[in-house]
Amino acid sequence: MLIKTLKLWEGRDDVELTTFIAMPDPVFPDNKKRPAVIVCAGGSYMTCTRHSPEGDNVAAVFAADGYQAFVLEYSIHDRAPEGKALFPAQILDYGKAILTIREHADEWNVDVNRISIIGFSAGAHLCGMIATTWHEKLLTDYFHTDSEVFKPLCAMLIYPITDFHIQNEHLKKVNIPVYPKESNIAVFGCLDPSEEQEREYSPVCHVSEKTCPVFIAAAANDSLVPAIQSIKMAEALNNAGVSYELHLFELGDHGFALGRYIPEPYREDKKHADSKWLEMSKKFLMHQVAEETTHYEKHPFGDFI
Repeated sequence: MLIKTLKLWEGRDDVELTTFIAMPDPVFPDNKKRPAVIVCAGGSYMTCTRHSPEGDNVAAVFAADGYQAFVLEYSIHDRAPEGKALFPAQILDYGKAILTIREHADEWNVDVNRISIIGFSAGAHLCGMIATTWHEKLLTDYFHTDSEVFKPLCAMLIYPITDFHIQNEHLKKVNIPVYPKESNIAVFGCLDPSEEQEREYSPVCHVSEKTCPVFIAAAANDSLVPAIQSIKMAEALNNAGVSYELHLFELGDHGFALGRYIPEPYREDKKHADSKWLEMSKKFLMHQVAEETTHYEKHPFGDFI
């Protein structure tokens, strides 16, 4: 496996793309291009590291299933040069990552038409924004290329922030040291964004028929990011006629990652029920990746067929 880290922007050390690429087998060579997954860890846009349970570990799991996997360490408040971390800088980081993967598609054996994204918490917010706004002018105007280049095959959002108004109202009522109110500065550049600003960067407000298929998983008892955001995102996808799955687990709180006990991830007795999201997401992803997917038309008498 080729594990290699690339700097995405000239003159910057903070935005990186790390590859988890399966190399050709010398005994059983297979030159068929593979689907790919880009992983975006969380961290409130204050921090983001591929070494978290939401980074390399996730990429390795998908790589073990035959996907060419990548971890994107996007612009964050704690590492980016001053003024370079404000949203939507992270969408441009994604754009640069996609173009880099396309540039190396033959070398890395990547099917550029089957690149999916998966994110956790703030990383899931980023993936949600990409899923819903890939066709808008930001990417095309900046990179001067066709919008279809940036369209993900599908997006997998794990305990995502999808509605900043709900999120900020929640944070006013609770005291959570790991998610300080100052994280709004990392996204909006101010402590108290207006409702218009909140809507601008809320994926739920951008859902349309152009949104790619979306998989969502969260815990009902999430104390940091209220699960109602996932429900409202699913409702918006449903209303727009976008293919989606929503899995809401009773327990797990926030940051359950692969559903393992982080200090001792090898212990089966510490495995959470919400670890099932991984198996579910792989099946959802497989449906999108499959060369031939059966689509059922809506029956005129209801959903009985």
